Amino acid sequence: MKILQLTAHFRPNIGGVETHLDDLVEVLIKRGFDVDVLTYQPLTTDVFWRGVEKNKNIMVIRIPWITGLFYKLVSFPILEFFYLLPGLFFITPLILIWKNSDVIHAHGLVAGFVGVFWGKIFNKRTVVSMHSIYSFPKKGFYREFAGWIFKNANFCLGLSKQAAAEIRSLGVPVSKIGDFIYWIDLEKFKRVEDAKSQLGWKDKFTVLFVGRLVKEKGVLELLESVQEWDRSINLKIIGSGPLEGEVKKAASGYRNIELIGVIDQDKLSLYYSGSDILIVPSVSEEGFGRVILESLACGTPVIGANRGAISEAMDESVGKLIDVSAEKIKDAVLYFYKNSDRLKKIAGNCRKFAERRYPEKNVEAIIKTYQA
Repeated sequence: MKILQLTAHFRPNIGGVETHLDDLVEVLIKRGFDVDVLTYQPLTTDVFWRGVEKNKNIMVIRIPWITGLFYKLVSFPILEFFYLLPGLFFITPLILIWKNSDVIHAHGLVAGFVGVFWGKIFNKRTVVSMHSIYSFPKKGFYREFAGWIFKNANFCLGLSKQAAAEIRSLGVPVSKIGDFIYWIDLEKFKRVEDAKSQLGWKDKFTVLFVGRLVKEKGVLELLESVQEWDRSINLKIIGSGPLEGEVKKAASGYRNIELIGVIDQDKLSLYYSGSDILIVPSVSEEGFGRVILESLACGTPVIGANRGAISEAMDESVGKLIDVSAEKIKDAVLYFYKNSDRLKKIAGNCRKFAERRYPEKNVEAIIKTYQA
């Protein structure tokens, strides 16, 4: 079976969705599928990329595009939609003619529209995945348009039960909706012994943030909170984005803040393992929070926002859920700093939690939607 993956973002762009798609493609190939990926050049990560990448059973085609606009348009969904639409829309039919794909698997609303439109024209089965919670308005064109996309797909997948419920709220038949859960490479993400010593963090209580440096991720609340922490508590930040200047400014004023920047995915396990706790202080409706899965697999507990689907990704057996504010972040961090026995007990639950909830077999929920 030939699967065309349509997505605005794919490696080497960095992000949770990109990592998931890498995992999905890898598993599909391992299970005998032929996979083509149509995407854009990296839009939010400044990194070397190739227009065409071909290996056994996979071809990735990256469309050259205008960069530097994605973060500026995040608050304007319609403008962002039209920014991301043209390349995928006009190239997709050429790929379908050339590769004669059996199934179009589209990721997100823009790719979803493209997949559904051309799927109808070429009579191809189309699956649309939602990786975010969109919080659609109760009425209006945006809601109606999103409803049209999902109603005309052959099947819709939501990353979490909350995302699936949002699709149902648009009037999509229940029979066409399912949910799926990310999985992770449990051999890649596992505890690295003596990580603190390797990183030079020995005898330092370390809180780690991994993600895009944008307001939606709670970066500003985190920076406000750290000003009130005990100075022996260190905050390490991995990532890049529009708020990088704010982070650098805070780091220049507080010695316990360090911006590490962008690192190779293969090194993440070392940083998770060297940290005492991961913090995910999202102030928007987080789709799932892939970094939570990775951290738990490395045995590191999580302080997570009680927003979106984060409460589906973790529970308080492996961390703490909070309503995000600078004060609540400080309270949660200080609690684990002062209660090392409690932190150690929770850390002991993390790996087993990840093994139980996030094995590779989770891909089966996706694969079965490819069959008519």
